[in-house]
Amino acid sequence: MSEEKQETPKTISVFATEYYETSLFREAVELNVEDYAELDGMTREEAIDYIESNAWEMKSTNEEMYESLGEELMDMDIRRDKITNESQEINAE
Repeated sequence: MSEEKQETPKTISVFATEYYETSLFREAVELNVEDYAELDGMTREEAIDYIESNAWEMKSTNEEMYESLGEELMDMDIRRDKITNESQEINAE
């Protein structure tokens, strides 16, 4: 019975990995509720729920520049950003 001697590796690749979540908060757009027939008769809470679910199908406040309210909102200036859930780990292979 011969035991094989394991050879020490000449190199090991070691690297760091970072994980984080970035949130961007953009400038608000004021909607005139009267300009949106789909919001007629809704409470404030109902209208907010509707807008959050349907912004990409709703008309923009600037229809000459944007095809939808969602597109307009994504083009607004960044008001602030926030990084959360930061973590790091060391890996080797």
